[in-house]
Amino acid sequence: MKRRKKKSSRGRDWSALQPEVLVVIFRKIGALEVLRTAGSVCRSWRKVATEEPQLWRRIDMTNHGYGSDALVLMDPTRCAIDRSNGQLEEFSIEYFGDDNLLQYLCDRTSVLKRLCLISCWQLYGEAIIETARRQPLLEELQITFGSFSENMTEIVGRECPQLKSFKFNNTWYNLPPFGPDDNEYLVDDEGAFGIANTMHQLRHLQLIGNRMNSHFSFGSQTLFRMTNKGLKAILDGCPHLETLDIRRCRNVKMDADMRAYCAKLKTMRLSEDSLDGYQFQADTDGQLDYINFCLSGAAFYRDGCQEA
Repeated sequence: MKRRKKKSSRGRDWSALQPEVLVVIFRKIGALEVLRTAGSVCRSWRKVATEEPQLWRRIDMTNHGYGSDALVLMDPTRCAIDRSNGQLEEFSIEYFGDDNLLQYLCDRTSVLKRLCLISCWQLYGEAIIETARRQPLLEELQITFGSFSENMTEIVGRECPQLKSFKFNNTWYNLPPFGPDDNEYLVDDEGAFGIANTMHQLRHLQLIGNRMNSHFSFGSQTLFRMTNKGLKAILDGCPHLETLDIRRCRNVKMDADMRAYCAKLKTMRLSEDSLDGYQFQADTDGQLDYINFCLSGAAFYRDGCQEA
């Protein structure tokens, strides 16, 4: 009769995991958890967390809260950037960050390929432009909500000739269209022409709610809205474009001529198409004036769940 082997009373030695295995695990749990907890579990884990730059090639600091919860991420984010040792390729932040953080980023890497900025209200166009100048390898740029103007698109496109994906979305998408008597608003295609003139390698373009402020004050606002003329310029200037999302770009009229222009695209989402699948929503009632909306710090929702 064979004797059963006695189970070891000792648990698995997790500190003996190979570094390449730990890198995979750490990537799964995310940068913040590595910085706060996992990276300090034991000596071998800390060694990987602090001495493996490949672990920090992708830094994602999104989905970590709103307001003060997000503001405390500034120092951990700088620490993560330092640990990348110049190899950082993908960088995403949400609800925090300022011009100084982007400068810190650019001082420590020049090989960035993807940059994602979501609700970064303390970041301004000048910082984005300077980042573009210092990151010529950039292939993907996403700007969703923030204090940016569309007149920076041409500079960004010129400085980043390899740009293949551009997402430039804003908070105005669920507000009603302007009426014909809204003379206080300047309507032109400056942002669209900037894309058309410089982003010739573009494959994917998303411009949800194309009504970004270039500036606002209590007396007036200047808003830029894309028209059919601007969209045609983009389609002519971006011959490799495959997907286009212009939901809530209400100044684009999809007549027969415009549809013929768009026939070459593989995927297209039009102005009045459903926003199902769009990750972000701005919570407004459509009656607030635009200035008060900006200044009030409107609540934002992610996947239907309100962030306090």
